[in-house]
Amino acid sequence: MIGVVVAVVVAIRVVVVVAIVVAVLAAMLAERLGVPQLTLARKVEVNGSSITIERLTDYGYDKVEGTLPAVVSVVEKINTPRYPSFKGIMAAKKKPVQTLSIADAGIDAGQVGLGAAWSEVTEFAVAPPRAKGTMVTDEGDGGVKAAEFLASKKFI
Repeated sequence: MIGVVVAVVVAIRVVVVVAIVVAVLAAMLAERLGVPQLTLARKVEVNGSSITIERLTDYGYDKVEGTLPAVVSVVEKINTPRYPSFKGIMAAKKKPVQTLSIADAGIDAGQVGLGAAWSEVTEFAVAPPRAKGTMVTDEGDGGVKAAEFLASKKFI
């Protein structure tokens, strides 16, 4: 199952990851960056070089503290969403989009692109077209037919 992921860098010291379904993303990102991870946060407080979260549990919440920099994954209860007004949407359409080059953003060209990639695509292929599905009419034996189909695909 594919999830929605949004990553936000806050003051270059905390990476906040909102991950729905993809629960391992924060752990993988923290491992790759070599920083601590704090997961399932419903409340985040940053104090100097430390960070404290409240982690939602079955029996209430736990307080977890870590050092910065850190990767923090949050749950959907972290805030109340603010929806844009029609006036705000129309005003945003009129604003110009600023495009920056790598040099304009202050990024070393050797740290991005193919030269700095952690992985390499060696080959790819177009996915084959999907075969036509099988229609099963339930005449009292639909469950048996479904089980036979799942067994033929080695799901059960």
